Amino acid sequence: MPIAMKYFLFLVIASCTLMSCNHVSQQNATPADKIEAYYREQIDSMAMCVDSLYDAVENKAPVDKIRKHFIGARLHWKHIEPLTEYYFANVSEAVNGPALPEEEDYDSKIQEPTGFQVIEELIYPQYDTLQHQELLQEIGILKSTMPRVKQLYESNQFTDANIFEACRLELLRIVSLGISGFDSPVAQLSVSETRHSLFGIKNILQQYPRYEEARQLDSLFSALDNFLQQRWTFNSFDRARFIQRYVVPLSEQIYRHQQRLGVINNKWLTAVDMNYPNVIDAAALRRSFFSSTATQSLAPSKDLIELGRVLFFDPVLSGNNARACASCHQPDKAFTDGNKKSLAFGGRDAVFRNAPTLINATFQKAQFSDSRVAFLEEQVMDVVHNAVEMNGDITSTSKRLESSEEYRTMFKKAFPAADSTEIISAKHIRVAIASYVRSLSSFNSKFDHFIRGENTLNVDEVAGLNLFMGKAKCGTCHFMPLFNGSVPPMFVETESEVLGVPGNADSLRPVRDGDAGKILVSSKSLQRDMFKTSTVRNAALTAPYMHNGVYQTLEEVIDFYNRGGGAGLGIILDNQTLPTDALQLTSLEKKQIILFIGTLTDTTGLTRVPSRLPFLKGDHTKRRIGGEY
Repeated sequence: MPIAMKYFLFLVIASCTLMSCNHVSQQNATPADKIEAYYREQIDSMAMCVDSLYDAVENKAPVDKIRKHFIGARLHWKHIEPLTEYYFANVSEAVNGPALPEEEDYDSKIQEPTGFQVIEELIYPQYDTLQHQELLQEIGILKSTMPRVKQLYESNQFTDANIFEACRLELLRIVSLGISGFDSPVAQLSVSETRHSLFGIKNILQQYPRYEEARQLDSLFSALDNFLQQRWTFNSFDRARFIQRYVVPLSEQIYRHQQRLGVINNKWLTAVDMNYPNVIDAAALRRSFFSSTATQSLAPSKDLIELGRVLFFDPVLSGNNARACASCHQPDKAFTDGNKKSLAFGGRDAVFRNAPTLINATFQKAQFSDSRVAFLEEQVMDVVHNAVEMNGDITSTSKRLESSEEYRTMFKKAFPAADSTEIISAKHIRVAIASYVRSLSSFNSKFDHFIRGENTLNVDEVAGLNLFMGKAKCGTCHFMPLFNGSVPPMFVETESEVLGVPGNADSLRPVRDGDAGKILVSSKSLQRDMFKTSTVRNAALTAPYMHNGVYQTLEEVIDFYNRGGGAGLGIILDNQTLPTDALQLTSLEKKQIILFIGTLTDTTGLTRVPSRLPFLKGDHTKRRIGGEY
C-alpha cells in the first residue's frame, strides 16, 4: 500500500476517534466551535509528525522513513490549509511557500524561504546526506513555527461566513496551485495531497446541520474520492475531468448548502464574488477588486466607458496629434500591434518592449512588464507622457478638449456629479481611458464554456489542458483561471519570473537579452532579468511573444520552455526562477498544448471602433481614428 494511502487511513481513523471523544463535550457547541477544536487537534498531530521528521533526520534514518514522516506532516497541513491560508496567510507562506528567496518591496532585505517546499527539495528526488545539517535546520525552523500556528488559532474566532468562504476558495486553490504541482514541484504529490485538502473541507462542513444539501455534498465528496483513488500519476492525472465533472459541481453544491443554512457572505470587497456559485469560473472575479480605491467608488457607466473608448482611439493625446493608444493596441490583434517592439514616437526607432494585450489587463495588481505601476490610471499617465511612446501632456490635452462641444457633452454624461469647472481634467481623462480598458474583459472562450459545462473540448484540447496544468508546468506560473501571474485564490499578488529569455531566436547561438527588467525600477538584485508573468489568454492572436518579442510563434515559445528556459539554452542566470530541467515534451504534446491555448481565444464584443472622432475647434490636422502607425 502506498505511503500516502496508509497515512490517509490513519488520519481518517485518528480524526474520527478524536471527534467522537469530544462528542459529549461539544453537544452544545456551535459548528464554528467544533471546527476550532478539530483544527487544534490537527495542528497537534501535524506538530507530532514534524517532531518525528526531525528525529528521523537527526538519527540518520533511511530516506524512505524520512519521506514517510514528511508526507505525514504535510498531509496534516493539507487538512488545516483552508482556514490557515484564509486567516493567516503570512504563516502559511512560512509553512508551505515556494522555495524561492524574495526581496521585499519596502526594503532590500532578502527573505530566505522556509517550510515544506524547502524541505521537499532537500529529500527529493535524491537525498544528499551531505545536506544533513541543512535539512535538520530547515525542519527545526518548521518546528518553531508550529506553536505560532496554534497560538493564532486560539486567539482568533471563526465565523460561519469566513468558514464557507475559506472552503470554497480552497477549491480554487486546489485547481490552480494544487494539481498544477505548484505546491509540490519536486515530489509531485499533488494527487494524494488533493485528497487530503478535500478531506479537510469535508470535515469542516460536516460540523453543520445535515440538511438534504449536506447529504448531496457527501455524495459529491465520495465520487471525488473514488476518482482520486484511481492509479493516477502526476502526468497521467485527468485534470480536465477532475475540474469540470467534480470540482465545479462541488463548488456549486457548497454554495447551495450555505444558502440553505442561511449563512450570508461577507460584505467586504474580495477578488472572487462569493455570491457566484462556481468559484472556478473566471467570470466570478470582480474588476473592482483590481481597481484603485478612487475608481472603485465610480460606477463603470456606459457613458464613462464610451468616453474612454473615444479617447483611446483619438490621437489628440499625443504630442504630434497622430498617435493614439490604439496605434500600438489594435483591436484586430487582440489589442497588440503584431510587431516585435512597437514603433517609437515619430516612427524612427522602436520602444523598449513588446506591446502586451489589453484584454483582461485589469485583472492584475501590477502593470507593465516591469510592474512599475499598480493601476491602469497610472499606466495611462505613464504612456501618454513617455517621450518615446506618445510624448503628450494630459493637462494640455484637457484644455484642447474643452474647445469641443461634443467632448464637453460626453464628459458631462460620464461625470455627472463633477463640478462644472473641472469636468474636463487630467484626472477624468485617465479615469475614462482606464475604465474603457477595464471593460476589455471577457470570459467566453471555448475553455470558459467548458468549465461551465456548456460545451466540450476535443481529445487533443483536453490533452493540452492536462499537459498545461501538469507535465509542462505552464500552470505553475500562468495560474488558472486567468492564466496570468495573478495568484489565486486571493489575487493580491501578481508574480514576476526570471526565465532567461534570450535576445535572439537562434537556439544554437543564443545571446543574453540586454533588458535587465524589474531591477531597472526597483534596484533589487533578485529582480535582475525579471518580468511580470503575462497572460496566455488570446495568445493565439498576440504574436510575437515575450517581453522583447523574440519569438514569432507559439512553437518557438513552447520549445524555449521545453529546454528549461535560458539555462537550457546555455544562458546562465544565478536567479532563474523557471525550473531549469527539460520538460521532455513530445512533438504531439507540444501541438496539444498549443491547441489548448487556442481554446483561450476570446475577443467577444470587445473590438468595436468609434465611427468618428469629436470635432475640435481649430484642429486642421484631420485626426485619424486610431492614429497613424
